[in-house]
Amino acid sequence: DGDFQEAYARLWKGIVMADIPGIKSACSRLGVHKMYPLLAAMLTSRPFDEVVERSQTQSLDAKPVGNGDKAVIRGYAQRYLKEIISMLDIVPRQMLLIFKMNDCLRHVDMALGSQVNNLVVAGKYASKRVYESDRKKCEQTNGGVLGFFQSWLSYMRVLIRINSYELFSRLKPVPSSLKAV
Repeated sequence: DGDFQEAYARLWKGIVMADIPGIKSACSRLGVHKMYPLLAAMLTSRPFDEVVERSQTQSLDAKPVGNGDKAVIRGYAQRYLKEIISMLDIVPRQMLLIFKMNDCLRHVDMALGSQVNNLVVAGKYASKRVYESDRKKCEQTNGGVLGFFQSWLSYMRVLIRINSYELFSRLKPVPSSLKAV
């Protein structure tokens, strides 16, 4: 479903860019209005506070999930169980499959000891999908050069941020505990 794909991509773009209004808008398109922090937290398996913090620092760094974070997430799950169940009843059915797939991928990453920042990967694909959708809308509605340029500029802003993050994270010195002996 194209509408679901676009809304889901816009949600991830909002999460990557820590764009709270963008997250709210995408969640509304998915049928989740007031529970947008819960949906974003469930999708990323991170507290929504982290998204808010990233909106202030403009960072893409996701803190490694530690035992304290796992306890916080478990606490949230227990505290918001009714809301979680209610939201799962509201979201499009495709989202349920995505939740399960994300869970499986997260477990595979942990088992393999992967250092992949899923936020970065999702951001690249989501921003491309949003750009393609916006470009198509410009073509269909004769949005003109300005509409096309705005779409392209928004896409480039996400890519520059992601690529800058990747470059700087590669330049960081590797902790001695991780270096090969």
